[in-house]
Amino acid sequence: MTAEEWKKVDEALASVWSPCVHLKIDGYKVSLNLTQKSRFQNAILVYVNDELRGKWLAEDCEIRRRFYCCKKRSVVTEKDFKEYKVRSKKAKQELKDKFSYDVYTPYWTNFESMKKHFIANNESIELY
Repeated sequence: MTAEEWKKVDEALASVWSPCVHLKIDGYKVSLNLTQKSRFQNAILVYVNDELRGKWLAEDCEIRRRFYCCKKRSVVTEKDFKEYKVRSKKAKQELKDKFSYDVYTPYWTNFESMKKHFIANNESIELY
């Protein structure tokens, strides 16, 4: 896709009441819809072939890696660091890395990060 086409997609996702934007990505029909995530935050919801399956979020599969947002979460909190008297940044980072896990969500809160992920993980992207 060209920069102008990406700009059109971004503008089409400006309002919650606008229709879905359809893309064809490596043979998949990907629909992007701006929805309300919480009271004051919107998110871009991703449908692949007009469906959204919980199985894709729970199990490792190609669709999850290509289209969904991955966030790294840690079980360790600042309260735990204080309790065990961990002070150095290096030790904190090592503990966070050791006790972390990935969470996949079917929505994106940032258009630019979604665009970057799609370009990096897919071969051909075009408007449908």
